[in-house]
Amino acid sequence: SAPPICIATQSPAASGYGGVSPVFAGANSQDSWGVYVGAETDIVDALTVGVAGRYEDYDTFGDTFVWKANALFEISEAFSIRGTIGTGFHAPSPGQNNTQIVTTNFRSGNQVQTGTYPVTSAISQFYGAQSLQPEKSNNYGAGFIVKPFDNFTLTVDGYIIDVRDRIGISQTFTVTQADLNALPALAVVGLGGDVNYFTNGFDTRTKGIDAVANYRTRLLDGGLNLTIAYSYNESEVTEFNPSVISADQRFNIANLPPRHRLNASANWQIGDFQTNARVNYFSSWANQLEYPDQRFSGKATADLDISYTLADHYTLTVGANNIFDTYPDRIAASPTNPSYALTGSLADGQVYPRSGGPFGINGGFYYVRLRITY
Repeated sequence: SAPPICIATQSPAASGYGGVSPVFAGANSQDSWGVYVGAETDIVDALTVGVAGRYEDYDTFGDTFVWKANALFEISEAFSIRGTIGTGFHAPSPGQNNTQIVTTNFRSGNQVQTGTYPVTSAISQFYGAQSLQPEKSNNYGAGFIVKPFDNFTLTVDGYIIDVRDRIGISQTFTVTQADLNALPALAVVGLGGDVNYFTNGFDTRTKGIDAVANYRTRLLDGGLNLTIAYSYNESEVTEFNPSVISADQRFNIANLPPRHRLNASANWQIGDFQTNARVNYFSSWANQLEYPDQRFSGKATADLDISYTLADHYTLTVGANNIFDTYPDRIAASPTNPSYALTGSLADGQVYPRSGGPFGINGGFYYVRLRITY
């Protein structure tokens, strides 16, 4: 008798990510329509006020109305104050509602299957998922503008953003034998595998300050523009569902983004030559989910490019991003995540944090660019 015929099939995607199925791609959609109106006027010469509103209707989540009011008061030619208050709205996307993927990840050097499932699936609901609702926010901002002399401007603004029902990934649920017995569909990720889903699991408050100083002058008969921008922000989880949001996730909300950022740049143009130089500083940050008890130190990077324009149409640029080849701190080894002496990496090959922090793990990038305009 003839031997049996075996047919091997693969999902339509790269290894490690099952991709979005063709059925999903065409079967889920979201339609909305909206109308926006805004108006701004001078009440008196020194006072400008504005209002704006937007109404939007979604076929999946119903309708909403958001608004904004702003004002600018010029106390003198050298000093003005401004303020804004408003609301915001963000509907869950079809992907957040419906995407189903299974990927291969590493935990303490061991491969595990991680499944992200729609909130409508039996697997997500087994771990407490509920239907996604839109995010809503209240936004408050106030600041001032200073022009003490010609060619110099300083703006300082503070803000508070309160987000309700913020959408994010749930905590990771590890599949136990009892879970498999209760829900055989979990065999896709298997014993010891991970499950998560999108959820409205928490409310957040973000507070911050943005300051920008700009000075315009001349150097060797060329225009020189100097800018320093600083921002400070901090976020916290104000309300959460403890059954789906972990302590490590709440820690990351407050500590994953650097709280301090500083950008200093200079642009100098003389004749057909133009030079841009920039220094970027990011303060320390931490990721408790992936690298427990490690805080990555603050780092600075520098960018530089020089351009020359020929015959008004051809611009040649030579430049570098992260010109001094700065990298984030290496991942610190731990008893559950040891490093190997030969490579200096963890069991899954990591040397630097997976996300790269605020400026990545690729080091310097050097380039030559030719632009032609007509």
